[in-house]
This record gives sequence, structure tokens and C-alpha cells, in this order.
Amino acid sequence: MPTQVLMPPLSQTLETLVLVEWLKQSGQPVTKGEPLFLVESDKATLEVEAPASGVVSALLVEPGTEVRVKTPIALIVQPDEALPPAPALAAGLPSRRVLEPLPPERLQRVVASPRARAQARAAAIDLAALTPTGPGGMIVARDVAAALAQQTARISPVARRTAAAEGIDVDSLAKAHPGRRILRADVLSEVEAAHSAKVHAAVGQPLSPLRQTIAERLSRSAAVAVTLSCEVDATELVALRQKAILDLAAEKIRPTFTDFFALIVARCLLRSPAINGTFDGTRLNLCEEVQLSLAIDTHRGLVTPVLRHSDLANLRAAAARRTALVEAAAQQRLTPADLAGGTFTLTNLGRQRVDAFTPIINPPQIGVLGTGRIRPAPAVHAGQLAIRQRLVLSLTFDHRVIDGAPAARFLEEVATWIEEPHRIWYG
Repeated sequence: MPTQVLMPPLSQTLETLVLVEWLKQSGQPVTKGEPLFLVESDKATLEVEAPASGVVSALLVEPGTEVRVKTPIALIVQPDEALPPAPALAAGLPSRRVLEPLPPERLQRVVASPRARAQARAAAIDLAALTPTGPGGMIVARDVAAALAQQTARISPVARRTAAAEGIDVDSLAKAHPGRRILRADVLSEVEAAHSAKVHAAVGQPLSPLRQTIAERLSRSAAVAVTLSCEVDATELVALRQKAILDLAAEKIRPTFTDFFALIVARCLLRSPAINGTFDGTRLNLCEEVQLSLAIDTHRGLVTPVLRHSDLANLRAAAARRTALVEAAAQQRLTPADLAGGTFTLTNLGRQRVDAFTPIINPPQIGVLGTGRIRPAPAVHAGQLAIRQRLVLSLTFDHRVIDGAPAARFLEEVATWIEEPHRIWYG
């Protein structure tokens, strides 16, 4: 019988998602696990895979539509399988609300091979602008390659990479400056101009539906949150990281402070299970395993993919997994599975020269640890005044389900591990 394609539940708090784009059209074959459509959550735009192999049929939802999770949005049938009667299909149509229109290029029905679509997305090329040479008017990889070759003469590779990272339409920029090659400096000027325009346009402008959802969730979090802070001596941790960099250099693994913080937090969560879990307002779910969400900044906004089974990982595994998550976030390749199931969040603003801040809980989690920069400062050590590496930790927790004393004990243990990092095994 036909397989229903459902709008996936990405988290315990999201009730609806926006269907951004179908990557397969009605009548096209699809393989189980192949990207089928794009959805937009309050964190990112994600690819969703096909739940079965067959032929895509009966697309029930148009791009730009907000749909409740677990609602049927399409059918996949076998090549020789008949569709259900029309009344059965009509019964499966979701109640939906159309949001603000998507750009025209997102709504065009462009037929392209999966490889061509992936290459075009990576190079920020509009598929609708290409001339197809594949069978049945399909855009194939050679069409994308031809477009890239034509653009290389007008736009430097560095400028194109910078534009992709900053979300700048480099083709429009080239059209605005005919007769000369676009360089990185041109892209940076466009970024600055776009930023200024956004600042002026934002005055008196209502929030978008996506931003409204984020604001609502963060408001709920802040209303019940309490933050504790302490300053620790990270001198030994700095020395251990330098040793780890040398030990793992042959494997081309360069551990960051975030990797050390992740291991320390995970081990301390195992000793303080009362802060490792979720709370939906009525039910508290404490978890035996640590699924650590890492706050990662991208040009599209903040995402929090999960470092799986963090309590079992050594430094080598944690660094490799963190690197993979950061790269996937930068390239918008995070899947719903990457973002789901977090039990605690770690956010590190040390690279931004932030000494201390108040981290905000990621609902429905009940705790988040923020780490600032590690900086040299005078401090008393072994009875003597010396220059030591200092670090501020900030723990925000949901006071509805955790009292201040157990939260303080957790923070104290994290501080102790940072000051005595020889406990960490990275071999």
C-alpha cells in the first residue's frame, strides 16, 4: 500500500513547520534515505529524507505552507501500485496556513538531478537560470559545471566563497558591476551596505513568523531561569590542551577548548543527573545518557546540534564529532536527527572575547552552561601572586525543577574538573 510521507517532529516544542521546497516532483522515482523536501524550523532549514523507495505521488502541500507535525504531506507508491480513491486522499489533506510568500525562484518547478542540485546549492547557483541538457529537460551536473566555468571569469573564487558564507547574491553583484571582475573587497562592501540597510529597515518593523517563534520560546525560558556564575583557574587546562594538540597532530586532530568543556560537562552531568533532561511544563524527563547540544553560530543564526553519547566519548572522538557538526551547520547540511534529543546545552563565547554572559535555556531542556574567554590575569596561587589563566562559567537552570543548591554543586564540580583536567583521558 502507499507510504505516507509525514511532516517530521523535529523537537518536543515545535508543533508546526514550514515546507520550503520539494526536491522531488510527482511522478519521479525516489530511493529511501534520499532527500525529499526542505523544511524550516525555528533554528534552520533542513533536508528531510524519503521514508521509502518508490514513485513520488500525490503531493498534498505546496511550498510556503505551514503544516502541523505528523501530518501527511505526500504519498510514495510502487511503480505498479494504484493510488487510493480521491476521497481517501482528500481526507489526508492537512489543515494549513500559508505564510508570507517565498521568493519566486523557490517556487519554480525545476527538474534537476540530485548531484546537480547539490552542486548548485554548494556554489550558490540558481537552478532556474540554467539551460538544461539532460533527458526530458533535466538539469544535470554538466550544466552546473558550465555555469561555474562561465562565472569564474567574472568572479574570483575567494569572492564567491565569501559571498556564500555571508549570504550575498554574487551573480546580482556581478550584474551591477558589468565589465569588471568581482573581488572579495566588493563582496565585503556589499555585506556592510546590507547590514546598514537592515539596521535602518528594522526600526518599527514587525517580527517575522520565524523570529516570533524564537522570541516566544526564549521568553518562556527566561521567565523561570536562574543563573549562577563562578571564576575558575584554567591554567592547567590550557597546558593540557597544548599537549593534546602535539599528541594528536599526526592524526590531524586539533582539539579546541569546547571539546574539553564538552567532556567535562558530560562527566559532571552523569554525577548530577537532576540537571540532565527535559521539562515540558508538566512532566520532568531525566536522562541516563548525556546528549549534549552544542550552540553553533552560522550566518543564518544559532543552531544547536547534538553531540551524541557525550559521556562515552574521549577527546579524539569528541573533536571529530564536533568538527563534523560545525561543518554541517556551516553548509546547512544538518538533519532533523542532528538537532533532536538534546538533554543539556553548552555554549562557548570565548572566541568572541566575551568574559561572562547569561546563557539562555534551550527548551525543553532544563540547563545550559556558558563559558567565556580564557584570559591571563593576576591571581593568588599557592600563596603567591601570579599571572594565571582565568575563566568565568555561567550556569542557567530551570528553577521550577531544580533548586539552587544542587545546581551550585554541579557548577562547582565542573569548575573542579577544569582546574584539575588531568582526569580527562584523551588517548
